Amino acid sequence: MEHFKIDVEYGGISKGELLEILIRSDIQLNEFAKLIFSSNLFPTITTKKTVLVIILTIEQLGFPEGATILEITKHINRIGLTYCPLEVGPNLRLQLKDQQEISGHFHVKYQSPLDAITIFSKPIIDDNDFPKGFYLRKIEGQLWLRGYTCTSDHMWNPKDMMAFQVVKLTDDMPRQKKQAL
Repeated sequence: MEHFKIDVEYGGISKGELLEILIRSDIQLNEFAKLIFSSNLFPTITTKKTVLVIILTIEQLGFPEGATILEITKHINRIGLTYCPLEVGPNLRLQLKDQQEISGHFHVKYQSPLDAITIFSKPIIDDNDFPKGFYLRKIEGQLWLRGYTCTSDHMWNPKDMMAFQVVKLTDDMPRQKKQAL
């Protein structure tokens, strides 16, 4: 997959309003996503903001054998990327309607689905049983915002896709440009 960049607007509405927009937009949520939304630790901001988000595979990020969250975090800080605010996940889901769907493959337990886009965000609590954040998926034509759990030493596969916030454009950033999937 070629990487792409997208401006994501978020904020300016309550968490309840954001959830209502997701429901009205026929976005499905799994139990982990609902758990994140129900947590007081998931705030929304009162003013609108726009951030530039880049979606890359772990391999495009520079890890042909995969990487842990710690390795990814250290690397992205050097190349002008950072965590996405957690609120970016639901808003990116609302914007990204044409997400690719890979059918006919089996999901492997404890691995990211092949067509998932994980939002690289800071966990809201240091608890392996509480969802770490969101990922986006399209399953049988239906758009999903899903929460996920993993341990801090989880090894992300080279083909796993993640969304990062662009802090500054650097020479170390992948050069291909694509605005949509």
